[in-house]
Amino acid sequence: MLKKSLLVLSMFLGLLLLVACGNSSSNSKEGNSEKKDIRIACNSVSEASLKAAKASMKKAGYNPEFVVFSNNIEALQAVQDGNCDASFAQHEPFMKSFNKQKGGDLSMMKPHVYYTGIGLYSNKYDNIDDLPDGAQIAIMNDAMNRDNSLLMMQDAGLIKLTDSKKSGFTTIDIVENPKNFNFVEIEQAQTVRSLEDLDAATCFFTFMFNSGKDYEDYLIRDQHAKDFPISLIVKTENKNSDWAKSINDSFTTKESKKGINGHFKGVFTFYE
Repeated sequence: MLKKSLLVLSMFLGLLLLVACGNSSSNSKEGNSEKKDIRIACNSVSEASLKAAKASMKKAGYNPEFVVFSNNIEALQAVQDGNCDASFAQHEPFMKSFNKQKGGDLSMMKPHVYYTGIGLYSNKYDNIDDLPDGAQIAIMNDAMNRDNSLLMMQDAGLIKLTDSKKSGFTTIDIVENPKNFNFVEIEQAQTVRSLEDLDAATCFFTFMFNSGKDYEDYLIRDQHAKDFPISLIVKTENKNSDWAKSINDSFTTKESKKGINGHFKGVFTFYE
Protein backbone atom coordinates (compact mmCIF):
# COMPACT_ATOMS: atom_id res chain seq x y z
CA MET A 1 0.00 0.00 0.00
CA LEU A 2 2.83 2.38 0.89
CA LYS A 3 4.67 1.58 -2.36
CA LYS A 4 1.48 2.22 -4.32
CA SER A 5 1.00 5.61 -2.59
CA LEU A 6 4.60 6.60 -3.30
CA LEU A 7 4.17 5.65 -6.96
CA VAL A 8 1.04 7.80 -7.28
CA LEU A 9 2.79 10.71 -5.54
CA SER A 10 5.80 10.38 -7.84
CA MET A 11 3.59 10.40 -10.92
CA PHE A 12 1.70 13.46 -9.61
CA LEU A 13 4.92 15.38 -8.94
CA GLY A 14 6.21 14.45 -12.39
CA LEU A 15 3.04 15.79 -13.97
CA LEU A 16 3.39 19.06 -12.05
CA LEU A 17 7.00 19.37 -13.24
CA LEU A 18 5.97 18.92 -16.87
CA VAL A 19 3.25 21.57 -16.55
CA ALA A 20 5.68 23.96 -14.86
CA CYS A 21 8.26 23.43 -17.60
CA GLY A 22 5.62 24.00 -20.24
CA ASN A 23 4.50 27.24 -18.63
CA SER A 24 8.11 28.37 -18.19
CA SER A 25 8.81 27.76 -21.87
CA SER A 26 5.65 29.60 -22.85
CA ASN A 27 6.43 32.55 -20.59
CA SER A 28 10.00 32.71 -21.86
CA LYS A 29 8.80 32.76 -25.44
CA GLU A 30 6.24 35.46 -24.62
CA GLY A 31 8.87 37.56 -22.82
CA ASN A 32 11.12 37.47 -25.88
CA SER A 33 8.34 38.27 -28.33
CA GLU A 34 8.84 41.30 -30.55
CA LYS A 35 7.68 44.62 -29.08
CA LYS A 36 4.70 46.07 -30.94
CA ASP A 37 3.36 48.93 -28.77
CA ILE A 38 5.84 51.81 -29.09
CA ARG A 39 5.70 55.08 -27.12
CA ILE A 40 7.60 57.85 -28.93
CA ALA A 41 8.48 61.16 -27.28
CA CYS A 42 8.39 64.28 -29.44
CA ASN A 43 7.82 68.02 -29.33
CA SER A 44 5.05 70.10 -30.90
CA VAL A 45 7.04 70.42 -34.13
CA SER A 46 8.22 66.84 -34.64
CA GLU A 47 4.75 65.47 -33.87
CA ALA A 48 3.80 66.33 -37.46
CA SER A 49 6.59 64.10 -38.80
CA LEU A 50 5.43 61.27 -36.55
CA LYS A 51 1.87 61.62 -37.76
CA ALA A 52 3.07 61.57 -41.37
CA ALA A 53 4.96 58.32 -40.70
CA LYS A 54 2.25 56.68 -38.59
CA ALA A 55 0.69 54.76 -41.49
CA SER A 56 4.09 53.29 -42.40
CA MET A 57 4.68 52.30 -38.77
CA LYS A 58 1.32 50.55 -38.59
CA LYS A 59 1.94 48.89 -41.95
CA ALA A 60 5.16 47.47 -40.48
CA GLY A 61 3.07 45.96 -37.68
CA TYR A 62 3.53 48.47 -34.85
CA ASN A 63 1.11 50.42 -32.68
CA PRO A 64 2.72 53.84 -32.10
CA GLU A 65 1.72 56.31 -29.39
CA PHE A 66 3.08 59.85 -29.56
CA VAL A 67 3.84 61.69 -26.31
CA VAL A 68 4.37 65.45 -26.71
CA PHE A 69 6.80 67.20 -24.34
CA SER A 70 7.30 70.94 -23.89
CA ASN A 71 11.09 70.71 -24.25
CA ASN A 72 13.70 68.34 -25.61
CA ILE A 73 15.42 67.60 -22.30
CA GLU A 74 12.18 66.22 -20.86
CA ALA A 75 11.62 64.11 -23.98
CA LEU A 76 15.07 62.53 -23.79
CA GLN A 77 14.76 62.02 -20.05
CA ALA A 78 11.54 60.09 -20.64
CA VAL A 79 13.46 57.68 -22.88
CA GLN A 80 16.33 57.41 -20.43
CA ASP A 81 13.92 56.64 -17.60
CA GLY A 82 11.99 54.07 -19.65
CA ASN A 83 8.74 56.03 -19.70
CA CYS A 84 9.00 56.23 -23.49
CA ASP A 85 10.62 53.75 -25.87
CA ALA A 86 12.12 56.34 -28.21
CA SER A 87 12.27 60.01 -29.11
CA PHE A 88 12.14 61.77 -32.45
CA ALA A 89 12.93 65.49 -32.44
CA GLN A 90 16.50 66.14 -31.31
CA HIS A 91 19.65 66.27 -33.41
CA GLU A 92 22.60 64.01 -32.62
CA PRO A 93 24.93 66.58 -30.98
CA PHE A 94 22.07 67.58 -28.66
CA MET A 95 21.58 63.93 -27.69
CA LYS A 96 25.30 63.50 -27.04
CA SER A 97 25.29 66.62 -24.87
CA PHE A 98 22.37 65.16 -22.92
CA ASN A 99 24.28 61.92 -22.38
CA LYS A 100 27.26 63.85 -21.06
CA GLN A 101 25.33 66.26 -18.87
CA LYS A 102 22.69 63.85 -17.56
CA GLY A 103 24.61 60.57 -17.53
CA GLY A 104 22.39 59.22 -20.31
CA ASP A 105 22.81 56.08 -22.36
CA LEU A 106 21.02 57.03 -25.57
CA SER A 107 21.92 56.28 -29.20
CA MET A 108 20.69 57.63 -32.51
CA MET A 109 19.53 55.18 -35.14
CA LYS A 110 21.13 54.97 -38.56
CA PRO A 111 20.64 55.68 -41.37
CA HIS A 112 19.89 59.25 -40.34
CA VAL A 113 16.53 60.57 -41.49
CA TYR A 114 16.83 64.31 -42.12
CA TYR A 115 18.27 67.61 -40.94
CA THR A 116 17.15 71.21 -40.63
CA GLY A 117 18.92 74.52 -40.08
CA ILE A 118 19.10 77.58 -37.89
CA GLY A 119 19.15 81.21 -38.92
CA LEU A 120 19.57 84.68 -37.45
CA TYR A 121 16.24 86.50 -37.73
CA SER A 122 14.99 89.99 -36.97
CA ASN A 123 11.62 91.72 -36.94
CA LYS A 124 13.33 95.12 -36.94
CA TYR A 125 16.08 94.88 -39.56
CA ASP A 126 16.16 93.54 -43.12
CA ASN A 127 19.91 93.20 -43.58
CA ILE A 128 22.70 91.92 -41.37
CA ASP A 129 24.64 95.19 -41.78
CA ASP A 130 21.71 97.11 -40.32
CA LEU A 131 22.10 95.59 -36.86
CA PRO A 132 23.16 98.49 -34.61
CA ASP A 133 26.04 98.67 -32.17
CA GLY A 134 25.04 97.02 -28.91
CA ALA A 135 22.18 95.08 -30.51
CA GLN A 136 20.55 92.51 -28.25
CA ILE A 137 20.65 89.09 -29.89
CA ALA A 138 19.05 85.93 -28.50
CA ILE A 139 21.02 82.70 -28.76
CA MET A 140 19.98 79.23 -27.63
CA ASN A 141 21.04 78.37 -24.09
CA ASP A 142 21.78 74.64 -24.41
CA ALA A 143 25.42 73.75 -24.98
CA MET A 144 25.29 72.37 -28.52
CA ASN A 145 22.93 74.95 -30.02
CA ARG A 146 24.68 77.84 -28.28
CA ASP A 147 27.89 76.58 -29.86
CA ASN A 148 26.21 76.33 -33.27
CA SER A 149 24.73 79.82 -32.96
CA LEU A 150 28.09 81.40 -32.17
CA LEU A 151 29.87 79.50 -34.95
CA MET A 152 27.22 80.68 -37.42
CA MET A 153 27.90 84.30 -36.48
CA GLN A 154 31.64 83.78 -36.69
CA ASP A 155 31.23 82.28 -40.18
CA ALA A 156 29.35 85.46 -41.13
CA GLY A 157 32.16 87.67 -39.78
CA LEU A 158 30.07 89.18 -36.98
CA ILE A 159 32.30 87.94 -34.17
CA LYS A 160 35.53 86.03 -33.68
CA LEU A 161 35.91 83.11 -31.28
CA THR A 162 39.05 81.93 -29.52
CA ASP A 163 41.42 79.64 -31.41
CA SER A 164 42.10 77.63 -28.27
CA LYS A 165 39.32 75.10 -29.01
CA LYS A 166 37.19 73.81 -31.85
CA SER A 167 33.77 73.44 -30.23
CA GLY A 168 31.81 73.98 -27.03
CA PHE A 169 31.92 77.75 -27.40
CA THR A 170 30.20 80.14 -25.00
CA THR A 171 30.03 83.93 -25.00
CA ILE A 172 33.17 83.92 -22.82
CA ASP A 173 35.07 82.61 -25.86
CA ILE A 174 34.29 85.69 -27.97
CA VAL A 175 37.59 87.51 -28.53
CA GLU A 176 36.37 90.04 -31.10
CA ASN A 177 32.93 91.69 -31.11
CA PRO A 178 33.27 94.81 -33.30
CA LYS A 179 29.67 95.96 -32.85
CA ASN A 180 29.48 95.04 -29.16
CA PHE A 181 26.52 92.74 -29.59
CA ASN A 182 24.83 91.75 -26.34
CA PHE A 183 23.97 88.04 -26.42
CA VAL A 184 20.96 86.88 -24.40
CA GLU A 185 20.70 83.13 -23.77
CA ILE A 186 17.16 81.73 -24.13
CA GLU A 187 15.62 78.25 -24.27
CA GLN A 188 15.53 77.20 -27.92
CA ALA A 189 11.74 76.96 -28.24
CA GLN A 190 11.37 80.54 -26.90
CA THR A 191 13.79 82.30 -29.25
CA VAL A 192 11.08 83.03 -31.82
CA ARG A 193 9.03 84.90 -29.21
CA SER A 194 12.07 86.96 -28.28
CA LEU A 195 11.96 88.57 -31.73
CA GLU A 196 9.18 90.81 -30.42
CA ASP A 197 11.51 92.41 -27.87
CA LEU A 198 15.10 91.92 -29.04
CA ASP A 199 16.94 93.11 -32.13
CA ALA A 200 17.56 89.61 -33.50
CA ALA A 201 17.49 85.95 -32.50
CA THR A 202 18.95 82.64 -33.62
CA CYS A 203 16.07 80.27 -34.28
CA PHE A 204 15.54 76.83 -35.74
CA PHE A 205 13.78 76.76 -39.11
CA THR A 206 11.28 74.40 -37.50
CA PHE A 207 10.23 76.81 -34.75
CA MET A 208 9.96 79.69 -37.21
CA PHE A 209 7.75 77.57 -39.44
CA ASN A 210 5.62 76.37 -36.53
CA SER A 211 5.06 79.99 -35.50
CA GLY A 212 3.68 80.84 -38.94
CA LYS A 213 6.76 82.81 -40.00
CA ASP A 214 8.85 82.51 -43.15
CA TYR A 215 11.79 80.31 -42.15
CA GLU A 216 13.71 81.43 -45.26
CA ASP A 217 13.56 85.09 -44.21
CA TYR A 218 16.84 84.93 -42.28
CA LEU A 219 19.65 87.48 -42.19
CA ILE A 220 22.24 84.66 -42.17
CA ARG A 221 22.03 80.88 -41.76
CA ASP A 222 24.28 78.08 -40.51
CA GLN A 223 26.75 76.48 -42.89
CA HIS A 224 27.00 73.02 -41.29
CA ALA A 225 23.42 71.81 -41.03
CA LYS A 226 24.29 68.30 -42.27
CA ASP A 227 26.38 67.79 -39.14
CA PHE A 228 23.21 67.86 -37.02
CA PRO A 229 21.27 64.76 -38.12
CA ILE A 230 17.86 63.81 -36.76
CA SER A 231 16.52 60.27 -36.51
CA LEU A 232 15.04 57.95 -33.90
CA ILE A 233 16.73 58.03 -30.48
CA VAL A 234 16.59 54.96 -28.22
CA LYS A 235 18.36 53.46 -25.22
CA THR A 236 21.65 51.98 -26.46
CA GLU A 237 20.48 48.49 -25.46
CA ASN A 238 17.64 48.81 -28.01
CA LYS A 239 19.53 50.16 -31.02
CA ASN A 240 19.83 46.73 -32.66
CA SER A 241 16.22 45.73 -32.02
CA ASP A 242 13.88 45.05 -34.93
CA TRP A 243 11.31 47.52 -33.67
CA ALA A 244 13.80 50.40 -33.47
CA LYS A 245 15.09 49.71 -36.98
CA SER A 246 11.57 49.44 -38.41
CA ILE A 247 10.27 52.60 -36.73
CA ASN A 248 13.30 54.56 -37.94
CA ASP A 249 12.85 53.23 -41.47
CA SER A 250 9.19 54.28 -41.36
CA PHE A 251 10.19 57.94 -41.67
CA THR A 252 11.83 57.41 -45.06
CA THR A 253 9.11 55.52 -46.95
CA LYS A 254 7.75 57.25 -50.02
CA GLU A 255 4.46 57.94 -48.25
CA SER A 256 6.12 59.37 -45.13
CA LYS A 257 8.44 61.65 -47.09
CA LYS A 258 5.50 62.96 -49.08
CA GLY A 259 3.58 63.72 -45.89
CA ILE A 260 6.53 65.38 -44.15
CA ASN A 261 7.48 67.49 -47.16
CA GLY A 262 3.85 68.39 -47.75
CA HIS A 263 3.48 69.70 -44.22
CA PHE A 264 6.85 71.39 -43.66
CA LYS A 265 7.40 72.83 -47.16
CA GLY A 266 11.14 72.22 -47.26
CA VAL A 267 12.06 72.86 -43.62
CA PHE A 268 13.70 69.44 -43.51
CA THR A 269 16.17 67.94 -45.98
CA PHE A 270 16.30 64.14 -46.17
CA TYR A 271 19.66 62.39 -46.32
CA GLU A 272 20.13 60.49 -49.56
